[in-house]
Amino acid sequence: MKYTLLSSKGQLTIPKSIQKNLGIAPRSKLALYQERNYLIIKPLTKSIVDETAGSLTNSVPKDKLGIPWEKVREETHRLAAEEIAKEGL
Repeated sequence: MKYTLLSSKGQLTIPKSIQKNLGIAPRSKLALYQERNYLIIKPLTKSIVDETAGSLTNSVPKDKLGIPWEKVREETHRLAAEEIAKEGL
């Protein structure tokens, strides 16, 4: 197991041996995930769109998948407006 410190700027150093094993170099893009009390760092070998594609399929009802982004945004705005109206903000 390797250890590192978080700097005052929120930066951390990945040990060279781990960088080499994962094939990452300075300026490599990394994805960060939190699972419970764990921080998972994953090198991105594809674009962020490719890496996250399909990640909502378990959270979104099947009949809502494939809806154009504009419609999703409109529905989100409508629902947010309803919530604000209910709360009287």
